[in-house]
Amino acid sequence: MSEYESFVVGDIEIRLTRNQEELKETMRLRYYELLLYYNKNNRNQEELFKDEYDELADHLVAVDLSTNSIIGTYRLVRKEHLREGQRFVTEKEFDIGRVKNEKVLEIGRAVVKKEYRTGAIIISLWKGLMNYASMHGIKYIFGTASFPGTDPLAHAQALSYIYYNHLSPDELRVSAKSEGFHAIDLLPREEVDPVAAKKQMPALIKGYVNIGATFGPEAYIDRHFNSIDLFVLANTEKINGKYIRRFIKN
Repeated sequence: MSEYESFVVGDIEIRLTRNQEELKETMRLRYYELLLYYNKNNRNQEELFKDEYDELADHLVAVDLSTNSIIGTYRLVRKEHLREGQRFVTEKEFDIGRVKNEKVLEIGRAVVKKEYRTGAIIISLWKGLMNYASMHGIKYIFGTASFPGTDPLAHAQALSYIYYNHLSPDELRVSAKSEGFHAIDLLPREEVDPVAAKKQMPALIKGYVNIGATFGPEAYIDRHFNSIDLFVLANTEKINGKYIRRFIKN
């Protein structure tokens, strides 16, 4: 298998981490910009957001070449990364039996540093994801995408809009685990305002909608992390390449 080919958009390079020092920098970025963003009580002395999957996975990063700092990341987990009997992280919240037997890639720990949160950075990372998926013959990319807080009604327009317009095909729909299950069809279809719905969506979820990703019909409430999690699925053969090319010139 050939090595992953990096690329540069403006001052931003998209590539995989190259050493333990960069992995640690990625974990620190996730700690400040992701873990504490959702719940400021989730502090630890190391100031790292890490788990047992980090040493097994590949890590896609966006690097600002003007400062040589990591400003965005995705964790990438293929079946080949898992130890015998180990499950994907997503399986802690969702039953993914309908999906996991395909050639899949789990994405997670997605974050972009606050001052870089433009559509272009997210889309550059998605181009990197697609390159990685193509390199490994991936059919489906999946993971979770989150709304802040634990009150779904605070995001009723967005959640309902997703339910009525962007659910995964029946044969690929997954169920949330019962202990965190919450319905997302919170409003009748006729009361859903697409403009209001888009305003309620975090940038990452809006990006998933724009590239043609689909979602599970139920949410999982993660009270420890302080988030409302949706299962997100992208068929690599159906991703909206035109939308991505609007932002990526090379």
